[in-house]
Amino acid sequence: MVSNKELSKKKTTQQTISISPALKARIEQYVHDNNKKNPKDNRLKSVSSFYNYVLEKSLDCFDKGKTLDDFEIFVDSEIKNFFDEITFNAIIPYYEDALITNRYTNPTFDKLPLFFLTIRRLYFSIMDPLDIESIRKLFDRLRNWLLSNNLTKDSNLDLFTGKSNTDLTGIFEFSGFYRNLSFEHCKYVAAIFGLLGIHISNSIYSEKDNYCRFDLEATELFFRKELLRSERIKLMNNNVFQLINYIRIISDDNDYFLWMKMAKDKNNFICFNDQNTRMEWFDLIKNEIEKYGEKEENLLHFLKFFEKIHWIDIESEEELIFQIRLSELKHPDEIQFLLNTLSEKSKVLQNNGKYYIE
Repeated sequence: MVSNKELSKKKTTQQTISISPALKARIEQYVHDNNKKNPKDNRLKSVSSFYNYVLEKSLDCFDKGKTLDDFEIFVDSEIKNFFDEITFNAIIPYYEDALITNRYTNPTFDKLPLFFLTIRRLYFSIMDPLDIESIRKLFDRLRNWLLSNNLTKDSNLDLFTGKSNTDLTGIFEFSGFYRNLSFEHCKYVAAIFGLLGIHISNSIYSEKDNYCRFDLEATELFFRKELLRSERIKLMNNNVFQLINYIRIISDDNDYFLWMKMAKDKNNFICFNDQNTRMEWFDLIKNEIEKYGEKEENLLHFLKFFEKIHWIDIESEEELIFQIRLSELKHPDEIQFLLNTLSEKSKVLQNNGKYYIE
């Protein structure tokens, strides 16, 4: 085999190939259009220069281990550069574990407005909502990027039109390699569909296969350029709740997902089945407060513990003033435990329904 180093780089040899008239026209049109945009680019000064550059770079890729099949999952520079700005390389096992407690949180527009608006601008700068082929091409470009990130097994979008271009429905499917990362991805996809104006009418999610399927329906928002913030946020929430509704939460094997939701309501509080369990928990927390905290702040940390389980409301952290939330009639034992515990550390005074620690 002749080495490339032994061959001249001078363009003197001709290679005749047979291509279809349609492909020939596409190539000529591409070279013509891009030469007008970049007249100084020697790669586009002629069809011959374009052929030579593409063939040479393709063989360079093959020398580096790429195959013809890699052309099917080619990630274009526009999509790659866009996501490079808002993503980073990370250690997968670390983030897979870190995402566990985030499972049933809602990726709201108000928390991430810049992210969602940037995504929306990208989509509508590339696709035409009335042109189904432009939507398919955009999704193919996004799919190739997803398949390159080591998190996605496969992703697919089937679109269907009715009597008009605005009668648009579809099916989105995704399967991933990791339980939590896949679920998180599907939540954000559901939110992005809502932002674009796509309603998810039904969903299927398989924990075993890390697989989801969304049945999609384009609403009139999909065909409008105006942001119409409140309408899109409503659609985003409706879509996301397909995955994080209370049926899924209470069906989850982990109890703390439901408790995390309930903890936001201060009318709920933690009550213990027996005094021994209550004492064990308090001793555990007390020991770590005393071990890791500053002595002068211990009383405040004790109060914060009781506030976290919704027994009290702290009115002043500086003066250690609090009110008891529990009913004296229904929960006298808990109130007595609270006051006795605090009295072991300092004197507790009461005035007009408020308690003070000296």
